[in-house]
Amino acid sequence: MADRVPSGPEGVPFLGSSLQYADDPLRFMERVADEYGDVARIDVYNQEVYQVIDPGAIRRVLVTNATNYKKPSLGGDEGLGGLLGDGLLTSNGEHWQRQRKVMQPSFYGDKLNEYADIIVGDSVELADSWHDGKHIDIHREMSELTLRIVVESLLGARIDGMERTIRKALLEVGERFRPGPQGFVPEEVPTPRNVRYRRSVEILDRILREIGRQHDVHGTEDDLLGTLLGERAEGRLDEESIRNEMMTMLLAGHDTTALTLTYAWYLLSKHPEAERKFHQELDSVVEGSPTVADLGELDYLEKVVMETMRLYPPAYVIYRQAVETDELAGYHIPAETVVSTPQWVVHRDERFFDDPEAFRPERWTPESRRELPEFAYFPFGGGPRKCIGDGFAMREAKLVLATLGSKFAFELVSDTPLSLVPFVTIHPENPVEMTVCAR
Repeated sequence: MADRVPSGPEGVPFLGSSLQYADDPLRFMERVADEYGDVARIDVYNQEVYQVIDPGAIRRVLVTNATNYKKPSLGGDEGLGGLLGDGLLTSNGEHWQRQRKVMQPSFYGDKLNEYADIIVGDSVELADSWHDGKHIDIHREMSELTLRIVVESLLGARIDGMERTIRKALLEVGERFRPGPQGFVPEEVPTPRNVRYRRSVEILDRILREIGRQHDVHGTEDDLLGTLLGERAEGRLDEESIRNEMMTMLLAGHDTTALTLTYAWYLLSKHPEAERKFHQELDSVVEGSPTVADLGELDYLEKVVMETMRLYPPAYVIYRQAVETDELAGYHIPAETVVSTPQWVVHRDERFFDDPEAFRPERWTPESRRELPEFAYFPFGGGPRKCIGDGFAMREAKLVLATLGSKFAFELVSDTPLSLVPFVTIHPENPVEMTVCAR
C-alpha cells in the first residue's frame, strides 16, 4: 500500500480553501488539477477532500472497488438527504440495493419505447405554442417540458398549469445547495434562504400528493409510481419512502435533461456550421414527428448530445467516501476520506480531448470513442450507482431535439457569455433568452 500523501492548496487557518471554492467551484477545481495533478488534497469547509482526475483511479472508486466507497455525509448531501430522505439518489446499503432493483425495470427495454410517444407528444404540444419571432427563456421552456415528461411517463399524471409553480419551488430548493458556508447552516435556523427552502418543500409535497391522486385515476400498475405503490401494498415500502422516490424523480428526473437541452440549443446557436449539419440530418431522416426508429439514423444528433454533456456535464462532480484505506494513482487514501471525481475537469482535460474548450461534435467518431480511456468521459457516473435513468435521459434529449429542431432554429438574443452556478447540477445564472425561428 502506497504511503504517498497528495499535495494541494494550503488555504488559510480554519477556512482552508473554502472561500476560493465558494467563489467559483468550477474554476477552483480546474486550478487545483492544473497545479497539483491527478490527485490533490483540499481542505473545504473543515472537510479534507481528495480530488481525483485520473480515469483509472476514478474507475477504481466507481467500479472495481465501489463497495469501499459510499455516498458521503457532506454538508450539502446532508441537506439533500433531508429533502430526498432515503431515496435512490441519497441512500446506501441494502435499502439502496433493493430500491434500485425494484425501480430498474421502469428505465430499460420496452419501457423506453413506451415513453417515446409521451416525449414526442409533449414536445409537439410545446412547439405548437410557439410562433416565428417569439422570445423565450429556453432553460425555462426545457425545464417545464421535461417536468411534464417525467411526471407523465414515470408517475402517471399530468401537471398542466403547475409547471411554473414546480419549477420555481425547485429553484428555491436548489439555492440551498449552492456552494458556500450557508449550506452548512442547519435547516432549522430561520435564515431567509432556509425559510424559502422549507416553504418550497411544502409546496412540492402538496404537488406530490396531487400527483398521487391523479395516478389513482390515470396511472397504471406498471409505471414507476404504480410499481412503488405495489410494493407498498405488499408491505415492503411505506408512504414516506414512496414520497422520497417521487421527490427524487421530480428533482433529478427532469433537471439534468433540461440542462442538457438548454446547453445544446445554446451551443448550436453559437456554432452555425454545427447547427447546419444538425438540421440537414434531421431534414434527411425525419418525416413529420421523429420516432424511435429514426434515432438509429441520427448520428450527428447523438454526437451533439455527447459533446454538449462533455462541455456542460449537468452533474459536474461525484463525491464518495472511503470506508477503508485504499490506494488511488499511487497515493494513500485514508479511511473516511472524501474523494471527489469532477466530470467538469476530466471532460476538459487536453490529455483526452484535442482543443477541449471547443464545441466539436465531429470528435465523437467510432475510433475516438474506442481510444478514449474509460472514465475520461462519464456524464452519468459509472459502476453500480451509475444514473438509473441514463437511457431514458439520452432518448429523451434526442427525441426532444429532433422534434423541436425539425420545426425551429433558435437565435440568442444576447452574445453575453453564459454565467454558470453549480448547485447540485450546473445551472445558468440568468435566463437564456432566445428567439424562435421557424424553419
